[in-house]
Amino acid sequence: MRWTEQAAELPLQPLAALATRLPGIDALLDELVPADGLVIAVASAAADDVLRHLALHDEEQGGLLLGEVYSGNAAATGSRVVHVTQAVAAKDFASTGMSLRMASGVWEDARARLGPDELVVGWYHSHPGLGAFFSDTDRRTQRAFFAQAYSVGWVVDPLGGEAAWFVGPGSSPPARVVREPPVPGTAADTDIEP
Repeated sequence: MRWTEQAAELPLQPLAALATRLPGIDALLDELVPADGLVIAVASAAADDVLRHLALHDEEQGGLLLGEVYSGNAAATGSRVVHVTQAVAAKDFASTGMSLRMASGVWEDARARLGPDELVVGWYHSHPGLGAFFSDTDRRTQRAFFAQAYSVGWVVDPLGGEAAWFVGPGSSPPARVVREPPVPGTAADTDIEP
């Protein structure tokens, strides 16, 4: 079954609920208008897990990103913030220096770790020594499996020290990516770098 064929009730949460979880996010959101796009807030532990996992290998690696979606209305199209809370590394995969195929077991592992308001919000993978970009294959994967307005993709070149994020079926850039907690004026209020 393809992810886009699953009819799931999305646990969208109101933006007001996010302020209690991430102090300082209000100031960041006040700077942006909905047309600016999605803000991705990444828990430091999740970012560290991804970067550690990808740094250990010369070949492409990847996994899924779990988190919560905060919306300005009751529809996924009104999504304003994706809070990435966990990373689930693919344990069963086939990879080379330029390709990755994750087995379906990563979805089962992800489902087992979901909290009450969490869902699979996206995926991550590496491009060792190739740069941080979405290839044509990555864009097809994003459209096929991560086609929601809140779906995120994170690609990291652990050898080149580059990272890039993409959002939705069109693989657009997000409005901003911050590490949790986003406290204005601190080092934590910066774009994520590997």
